[in-house]
Amino acid sequence: MTSIKFLFAFAMTTLLAVPLQAQKIDDWVVKKTDSSALNCIDYSKNTLENINTMYPLLAKLYKIKHFSKENAVFVHIGDSHIQADVATSVIRNELQSYFGNAGRGLVFPYQVGKSNAPYDVVSSSKSSWKSNRLARIDTLITCGVSAFGMQSQSSNPEFNLELKTINGIRDSFDKVHLFMGGSVSELYMEYNDTQVENRCYTLSPDYTVFNLKSPAFGFHLTFPTIDTIRFYGASLEKSASYGIIYHSIGANGAKYSDYNKTKQFWKQLNKLDADCYIVSLGTNEAQDPNLTADKFLKEVKIMVAKLRLVSPNSCIILTTPPVSYFKKSNPNFSLEVITCALTEYCNSNNLVYWDLFTISKGLEGAKIWKKKQLLRQDLVHFSKEGYVLQGNLFVDAFTKVWNEFLFKNY
Repeated sequence: MTSIKFLFAFAMTTLLAVPLQAQKIDDWVVKKTDSSALNCIDYSKNTLENINTMYPLLAKLYKIKHFSKENAVFVHIGDSHIQADVATSVIRNELQSYFGNAGRGLVFPYQVGKSNAPYDVVSSSKSSWKSNRLARIDTLITCGVSAFGMQSQSSNPEFNLELKTINGIRDSFDKVHLFMGGSVSELYMEYNDTQVENRCYTLSPDYTVFNLKSPAFGFHLTFPTIDTIRFYGASLEKSASYGIIYHSIGANGAKYSDYNKTKQFWKQLNKLDADCYIVSLGTNEAQDPNLTADKFLKEVKIMVAKLRLVSPNSCIILTTPPVSYFKKSNPNFSLEVITCALTEYCNSNNLVYWDLFTISKGLEGAKIWKKKQLLRQDLVHFSKEGYVLQGNLFVDAFTKVWNEFLFKNY
């Protein structure tokens, strides 16, 4: 009997010790904000609000951190701030550093499409392609899940796409998800100089997955056909690694309405199997000085409804746009309209939000960001330091939620 009592006591002690041990291991240390940046932000406001809907996501992240072999997928949707992938690369790297790197996520051959690309993505082609981004209305080329699309203008179209070394780190992948359209009958994917994957199709696919024989940093994709091919993006992933996949989807000039009307985007979005959507739009809407809260919220509501239809169980985080100027003259007052409307809507509908505009001290803060040269000369976009600061602020806010979740539950 004594032995049974001892074993029971030992088991109970072990079970009680697990939460304490997990808490010690899991606490996410918040990076201190550079003291030189403190006067251009209101750090006390750097929080995610209405966080109760994040608990399923946090619970999944806890499992991934401890024992489950699965991925948590973030999809960050936005405009030119997001296309540049400076702030989002900070968020991606920090999340993957803590929870695990399951892949670079969604990319597009931006240079082939004659647009600016993230620092780590380079592409080229000897073929003729025409491209489009969803904010443009002067072309009939459809856009897809990457907010971009390109269409072949010659036979046997091809392109190269490669991940570059950034700060001594070069990401690899061994699983490639391709989003495409048109008369695709055959595909050749070459990688690592000598390795080749070949696929033939009786029916043209709009989506396919390649499992590579070994990790690669890039690939050369060829469509052997005289017919028209459309390409919308590729998700680069790691089949044997688990953790975070962080898709960054942005297009210069994009608004909520541009995404809402792009049918191919919504048709393909479900393939990403998102656990969390982060939507960072509003800068381009604010270029309309006559913008009303009702007009803005109409499009916000449409997007939220579409996201819930695509992914009913996913967490949605809306962010207010960062500070900026209107036509380089004065801080953009339309941003106040957008911020008030968005935060009131989120509070009324229990949606998570991150109020970057208020964190950045609003209209007065725009002057400070300009003075500190964190805004570029157009006074709408930001320096690299400005975007890095924004990325770190979001990570900081997410970290607070995570540590509170651990404290209350483990």
